[in-house]
Amino acid sequence: MRRLTGIAEWRPASTTWEAVAQLARLGRMDIVHAHMTAAEAAAVITKPRHRARLATTLHFASTPRSRAIRAPLRHLGRQMDEQIAISEFVASAVPATRVLPNGVESADPGPSKRECSVLVMQRLESEKQTEVALRAWSQCQLRGNGWRLVVAGRGAEEANLHRLSAELGIAGSVDWAGFVDDPDRLLSRVGMLLAPAPAEPFGLAVVEAMARATPVVAADGGAHGETVGPDGWLFAAGDANACARLLDDVQNRDLASYGDSLRARQRQLFDIETHVDGLLRVYRELIG
Repeated sequence: MRRLTGIAEWRPASTTWEAVAQLARLGRMDIVHAHMTAAEAAAVITKPRHRARLATTLHFASTPRSRAIRAPLRHLGRQMDEQIAISEFVASAVPATRVLPNGVESADPGPSKRECSVLVMQRLESEKQTEVALRAWSQCQLRGNGWRLVVAGRGAEEANLHRLSAELGIAGSVDWAGFVDDPDRLLSRVGMLLAPAPAEPFGLAVVEAMARATPVVAADGGAHGETVGPDGWLFAAGDANACARLLDDVQNRDLASYGDSLRARQRQLFDIETHVDGLLRVYRELIG
């Protein structure tokens, strides 16, 4: 972050025990802020050494089914002085002490004239339900009006999704972008972002699209309602027919005005500086 240039240090660790070693070498600290279970474990193990107040950011709304795993996770949670959820959706499922949404850098809006393309940008894993986007695309009229579907991402479902697009007869109108090194550029030029995941804990791609005034069509599940807001264009999660109907309907709506309203919402609620200010408040409370 800009305000930490020249101050923040980067000490990478690829395993919990490497993180333990790094924390042990640092010695006494005021706060240790962990993300994900492995980092939480490292923070707790080294607490006799650093004697810091502990904070963790909770990124997922699901909990492990195995009791053998749930018990140590509960123990880790009890050691934390602050548990921060990235969305109300996550906070409703885990024992968070407060909600602090993620933030992204505010950006210039994309060009006024955009490509006739619908972008799906996410990991190609089963929980993301990319197949809903493909099935909706096979039914909607946008495809016949010169629009294209762009799928960006990699994952275990990639081969299955390629086969499904062929079975649905839409392979000729689907572009597979794979892993994208410069998502900002892609988000700035597409006509809209389609986010079909039914239980997204936050939806970083959605908020990045909002920052660029890119219209968003999303499944009404997870934290999507929190990010795009009450006036967002949402369809019933998992319902390809509803998704197709909404995609067709947006042809008759003011895409530019909707994109501008999303950008204003991002700047107000999901800007990186707002997120950092929230973190600093947490830190002051922890050591105050």
